[in-house]
Formats: sequence, structure tokens, C-alpha cells
Amino acid sequence: MTTTPAAGTGQPGPEDAPGRNHPDQGQGPRTNRSARRTFTTEFKRAIVQEYDAAPNGTKGAILRRERLYDSHIQEWRAAFRAGALERKPAAPRGRPKATAEQSEIARLAKELAAERAAHERTRGQLASSDAALDVLGKGVAFLEALSSKNAQSAAPATKPGRPGPSRN
Repeated sequence: MTTTPAAGTGQPGPEDAPGRNHPDQGQGPRTNRSARRTFTTEFKRAIVQEYDAAPNGTKGAILRRERLYDSHIQEWRAAFRAGALERKPAAPRGRPKATAEQSEIARLAKELAAERAAHERTRGQLASSDAALDVLGKGVAFLEALSSKNAQSAAPATKPGRPGPSRN
């Protein structure tokens, strides 16, 4: 946005009028649409006072300069009279702060979840270690059985009562 003075007034244009909040120009599906204007209480008060103080022939010029309607002025004036726009401390926005007890409960819940996850990981590792030990035990048993069978077949086969072959 550029700052252009309003036609012949020497004042900033409506885009740059004080008291208006302009959202940052970001990217998104609605960036090509114009943003809804918001006005601060001070701006509303200043415009209503200027409008009320203006002579009858110039009130329309104020509305055109600020790109407002007469209904804006009427609503703002009624709100000021009702005290709805008086300066009040701003109400806290967002989620209320957690108490110390709630914070401690949340911290302990996170800690418990982390411990449970670590416990499950350890159980998984233990199960895989047990499976590996079972396979290893079966392999050792197989090798021992094979070794004892080979030891028996390696001994010379002799018939009872006959001496074995002699090598001289």
C-alpha cells in the first residue's frame, strides 16, 4: 500500500488513517480480497467528535474522506452514550493460564507417557533378545547333537570278539 493523500485535503488517505489495523499482506486463498477494516476506540471517538462539530454541509465530506457511512457514526455514538466503548482494561485473550497444580499434572502426565513409551521399547527389545537366545540355544543343541554323532561314527566299528584291523 502506498501513502497517498486524500484528494486535496493534505491528510493521509483512507488506507493509512490512524487507528486502523492493517493485517500483514500474506499469502493464502483470500489475499486478493480486501481485508475487513477495524477501528480503535480512539479513532471512533475522534471521528464522532469531528462529525458532530462539523457544519451541516461538510459532514458528508468527512464520511467520504474516511470511507464511512452515516450508520457507522450512529452506531458509534450510541455505543459511546451507552458506555460500551469506554476504556476498560483489555480482557485476556486466548486460553486461561494453567494453575501451578494443573501445570504439575500436565508435566507428570507427559513424564508418565514418556516412561510408558520407554517401557514398551524395552519390552520389544527384550522379546527380540529372548527370540534370538532361543534360536541360538537351538543352534547350539543342534551342533552338540551333530558333534556327538560324528564322534560316534568316527570310532572304528568292531564286532564283538574280533580284534580290529591292525596296521603294521
